[in-house]
Amino acid sequence: MKRIFLSLAIFASITAMAQDNSRTDIKSEMATNVPSKKHDSTKVWDKGGSLSLNVAQTSLSNWSGGGTDAFSVNAFINLYANYLKNKNSWNNNLNVQYGYLKTSGLSGRKSADLIDFVSLYGHSISKKLDASALFRIRTQGFKGYTYGTDNAGNETKTLNSTFFAPAYITLAPGLTYKPFKNFNLFVSPIAARALVVANKQLSNQGAYGIDSGKTIKFEFGFLLNAGYTANITKTITYSGNLELYSDYLDNPQNIYMFMTNTFAAKLTKAIAVTWNFNLAYDDHYRPVIGKGPKIQTQSILGVGLLYNL
Repeated sequence: MKRIFLSLAIFASITAMAQDNSRTDIKSEMATNVPSKKHDSTKVWDKGGSLSLNVAQTSLSNWSGGGTDAFSVNAFINLYANYLKNKNSWNNNLNVQYGYLKTSGLSGRKSADLIDFVSLYGHSISKKLDASALFRIRTQGFKGYTYGTDNAGNETKTLNSTFFAPAYITLAPGLTYKPFKNFNLFVSPIAARALVVANKQLSNQGAYGIDSGKTIKFEFGFLLNAGYTANITKTITYSGNLELYSDYLDNPQNIYMFMTNTFAAKLTKAIAVTWNFNLAYDDHYRPVIGKGPKIQTQSILGVGLLYNL
């Protein structure tokens, strides 16, 4: 339960910090990294997004302070397309992240990899409540490995993920509560989810809780999804998304969690500091064989180009 309270506390503190500044100038949407703007009531579609690229290189020669050569690149893409007409709304958001790291003496490896698409339809039944349906698909694009060393000190790597291994596909009817314009809370007590491990090596291992040799595991349970976007100051924006899922069919007390947080601080028109901090918990994922599940964290801080579409 501590991991759930931790994620809720982080989300609630950020929401409270920026709520007063954001009530008047943030449109309702799923969490994106795009600075908000007033909605044009004459248009039924609102489309946009942002592109961010951070690159860093370290090169040393006879440097007394020590260190190693290193190269890293992080790219982030956020696109949204939101429909609003009368009582009907349809919010779509695509979040793509990729990071690559290469240091002297070690092989190149990815440091971030995420493909996350969320689509939320709503029909207003009151000022703050929608009857809704949510579709979400989340996976990664490239092979990922767990790295270690053998008895001789040589680097070893073990495959732990690749495209659609795993992938989480969710379809859920429910209710969306929107107490203020930049926040939405979706709840579904009848959420269907498919866990896909479309890699023979990983499926044979029973990775991510799937039955050995199978590629798909169907789940049915309770889903909570919260999205929030805010202008903390005139130059600092925040976007976040929290997903909690309990599978009625398999240890419902073990709640799956996935949380993303993105801060962007504009330094100039085209340059910004970005910080992506992600949290995850999956009871079926053991980072070390024979050990229990652990909270997964990912933090990426960088300075680079930020372009708003």
